[in-house]
Formats: sequence, structure tokens, C-alpha cells
Amino acid sequence: MPTPRDHGPMVDVEATGCRPGAVPDEWLATWRVANIGPRPLVLQAAWLPHGRFRGARRDLVPPPRLLPGESTELELPVRCREAPGTVVENAFVILSALWGDEPWRILARLEVAFDGAGAPRNACVLITTQPIGFAR
Repeated sequence: MPTPRDHGPMVDVEATGCRPGAVPDEWLATWRVANIGPRPLVLQAAWLPHGRFRGARRDLVPPPRLLPGESTELELPVRCREAPGTVVENAFVILSALWGDEPWRILARLEVAFDGAGAPRNACVLITTQPIGFAR
């Protein structure tokens, strides 16, 4: 019988930086993704669907393969522009991944605060996982 720790990937997602991109209103946001579970984790794609902190889906090539205890950094372009002091809640960085041989979706809910210069500073506030496909 599975234990609660066997119900899906266990990951930590931490915002590690954000710098201006090549065009106005583009930023390059970086996250450290750590596999804190007992099985290998392969990150396949990432995207940010929120209208005020948006990044198109992009395949991760080559896909980072994280053994238990390993981490990687992902730098993703995001489009956003808000007034200084604005806080955007419920933004997400979404990852599709293989955990063992099974496809999963990792959802890292973000809070994005815009500093005095209008630069976004995001923090991960919750991480959830969902299997992709049919229920077992």
C-alpha cells in the first residue's frame, strides 16, 4: 500500500533571481527546482500562465534529470509590467515532469511583488502536484 510520500513527486521550488530581458517588459526569472523525493524526476516543460506574469510553454532541452537530492536552476522569460508596490497573487510556474515512468504536473503558486523600480520579485508560496492522464 502506498504511503503519503509515494503519492507523487516531492519538490522544492525557490525563486533565486530576476533580471531584465532583451525587450521592454521582459524579465528572466530563475528558480531552483530540487527533487526531495525518493525517485528520479525528469523536468520536461515549463510555463507561466498568469496574465500579469506570463511565460509561454517551453520544452526543456535537454530535460533536466534530477536524482533524489539533486536540484537544477531554470531561467524562464516572463512578460510583465506593473506599478511599483503592486502585488500579483496566484501566479504559477507550471512544470510537466516524469516521476519514475509516470507523467506529473508540478504547480508552484507564486506571489509577485514589484519593487520601487518596477522589477518583479517573486516568491513561491505553495507547491502541489497532479498526475497527468487517467485516474488510477
